[in-house]
Amino acid sequence: MSIAHLAPPALAAAVCDARSAVAAAASMGVAGVSSVELGEAIAELAELESQAVALRLSLSAEADSRGVADGTADTGTDAWLARLTGEPREIMAGGLWVARMLKDKCHHTRLALSAGKLRLSQAKVIVRAVNRAPAGVTDEQVADAEASLVAMATGEGTLTGRPMTATRLRQAARRMFATISIELADQMESDQLTEETRRAHHNTWMALDDNGDGTWSGKFTIPELQGKWLRQALERLSSPRRLYRDQQGRTQVDETVDNGLCNLSWTEHLGQAMCELIEHLPTAGYTNGNAATLVAHIDVDVLVAGVGAATLDGGVRIGAGEIRRLACEASILPLVMNGESVPLDLGRGQRLHSHHQRIALSATHDTCAVGGCERPFAWCEIHHHRLSWGMHGRTDLDNGLPLCGYHHRRAHDDRWDLREHTSGEYRFHRRR
Repeated sequence: MSIAHLAPPALAAAVCDARSAVAAAASMGVAGVSSVELGEAIAELAELESQAVALRLSLSAEADSRGVADGTADTGTDAWLARLTGEPREIMAGGLWVARMLKDKCHHTRLALSAGKLRLSQAKVIVRAVNRAPAGVTDEQVADAEASLVAMATGEGTLTGRPMTATRLRQAARRMFATISIELADQMESDQLTEETRRAHHNTWMALDDNGDGTWSGKFTIPELQGKWLRQALERLSSPRRLYRDQQGRTQVDETVDNGLCNLSWTEHLGQAMCELIEHLPTAGYTNGNAATLVAHIDVDVLVAGVGAATLDGGVRIGAGEIRRLACEASILPLVMNGESVPLDLGRGQRLHSHHQRIALSATHDTCAVGGCERPFAWCEIHHHRLSWGMHGRTDLDNGLPLCGYHHRRAHDDRWDLREHTSGEYRFHRRR
């Protein structure tokens, strides 16, 4: 007999037995467990957690429908649940809404969660998507779309057979009715992106404090678009590749990458990258846009109509209205070959390379000039590479080389020698 059909006393006893089984497993210890069994146990526990959550949500929905809180003098089912579980009332209120949706509308999601095939984060995405179904869609169509999302979440409906994370599932859920109508899916995705953008900006905040010991600490919540942008920038700045292939396809080694940094944790790498990012913030022109080059994949009809979505670098989907706003603020930096001439050779009269020289160098360098480095040109500093300015080198175009902050520091490290190879790439060699 399944738990769902047991009487309340037997149900409580069955839950107690399940807890005893988990306690017995925990008492076995983990020191002697093989790596294979570690993975199997963790996977089983993930399914067990889903089953436990599904059962608790089912019981919560039943208690709410019976009005159990009325007989206990609690102010509501959420307060009753908070008293029993020790969780905040606000969390219980959110969980109770999910429980009602699973009971009344999202039957495919409820069954998958109860079977341990779905995680709570995935179930919440599907439940919210079903709740946002536009008017005019039948219950049968909603159920079919829900089943499709469940299949994606469990991996049964993906080409790779791998389950979708909650983040990817949320993106797929915006177009859950694409099989019914492309126009309907476009409108639904556009509406949801607009709503999410408004909510994200409303919930944006930041705290930054001086610790008094030479360090600062901070915490923040920002919208998905800016979060993806920030993470992409930090990962590029913190991940110089040691192995790469040159233009002839031969494997090369960037010996500078080790440099004592291999002992840093990933969070420490990100912290170092954040410092480099801050060092390259613009010092002027804050009112003249965000100084970023915008790359958006979007149909011109969608951009003009303002209904639909676009994909930015990094895979972020944003609404057409947001694209139009960003396009107004972003810098578009054309290289006009036959336009007004500007001085590109400044000799000894200027210490730093000019804005127009950077534009000219961007025509031949998309990234840092060091082979294998993918840090974008926008983050590079112009290095006097043939003869340093301090050694009477000229601030001319043929004496300028774009180097990212990491490799620019290596270029001024007397342990390394930067050389140009016949392929046109630059590589560092350790000085012996």
